[in-house]
Amino acid sequence: MSNPAVVLQLGNAQVGLDLYNNRVFVGRDPTASQLAFLDAGLSRRHAEVWLTQGQLWIRDLGSANGTWVNGQAVAASPVVLQPGMQVYLGSVPLGVMWQGGGAIAQAPAQAQFQAQVAQHQQHQMAQAAAQPQQLASQPLPKEYSYRRQDANGNGVVLLALKQDTHWSGQALPGFVEFTALDNESVASITVELIEKHADGPGKGHVWDRCLVRQGPWKAMHNDVLPLPFELDVPSGVAPSGREVHWYLHAVVDINWASDVDVELPITVRNHDLERIRDAMGALDYRFNEWDSKPHAQRFDAAFQPPAQHRNRINAVNIGVEYLGAMVKLALQIDKKGFDREDAVAIDLAQMRGATADVMAATLKKIIDDAMA
Repeated sequence: MSNPAVVLQLGNAQVGLDLYNNRVFVGRDPTASQLAFLDAGLSRRHAEVWLTQGQLWIRDLGSANGTWVNGQAVAASPVVLQPGMQVYLGSVPLGVMWQGGGAIAQAPAQAQFQAQVAQHQQHQMAQAAAQPQQLASQPLPKEYSYRRQDANGNGVVLLALKQDTHWSGQALPGFVEFTALDNESVASITVELIEKHADGPGKGHVWDRCLVRQGPWKAMHNDVLPLPFELDVPSGVAPSGREVHWYLHAVVDINWASDVDVELPITVRNHDLERIRDAMGALDYRFNEWDSKPHAQRFDAAFQPPAQHRNRINAVNIGVEYLGAMVKLALQIDKKGFDREDAVAIDLAQMRGATADVMAATLKKIIDDAMA
């Protein structure tokens, strides 16, 4: 197992981030945060830290004592973390170690800074206790008709999309609507995109997360708050299938009470894999299903040859691996008596722009060259 690209430390708790396990909630409660440390100054779900395109980001999630970078409070807008900074969740220091060098040290909070945190907490409490914020928002559009909701004694949360099917590499717009069933202080509303693989972790892998609204704010009984959001379905992810299931998860984080959440299943399709499948079909090869690993961007499938080639070929196995702007096609020809392997790297944009005939001709040439 490779070393994580970044290691986060909060108190005596640690967690590693890498390309695929790339984001965590940080806070006091281990049931709500992947990096948790029991300290009264931390909120249950205090902040979010994530790694993307080689940069480490942090944002606050409506915590009582704030998230601080170099003495400045971080709000919903994320901030890039770099070696040498000072980072605190309330008065608790967050340590960071980068693979290959560079760190953020866990320095104890000074008295002057602790006073600043206390002042911030008083402001947050006053804000949460004040009259409700103006909740004017556009109503939930009727075209967002694919809907699911869940509820508890604190409220009802509903997720709504225009459709249940979405493509990898494209944006996924939607609405989340919260109806308060009590008078309560709401810390944040988040929506996340999750891939659940049969061989992966039980709760699945979070590919993207949207902080729809950061609090705290006072929600009054029967307040209805519909809010738009947009998630990104990454390019080159596994399509829905027998082993892969996708869903959205919305969480309304309520201070001093139980969260309200809902899951909405969706279908994800990968246009690149479908084009390769269809090109092989045009050559009269029979397809079964793409196999994948949890939260990976590598796929494999066996294609059975047409009847006239059964005396020479048992199967053509194709592996598809995403490598940034390129895609690697690895072919293994299972011939009668011996195997032949070949690989070719193709520009991803060029492949997506090719016609169906060009795709079929390209794969035919690779197979013919391997059979020669």
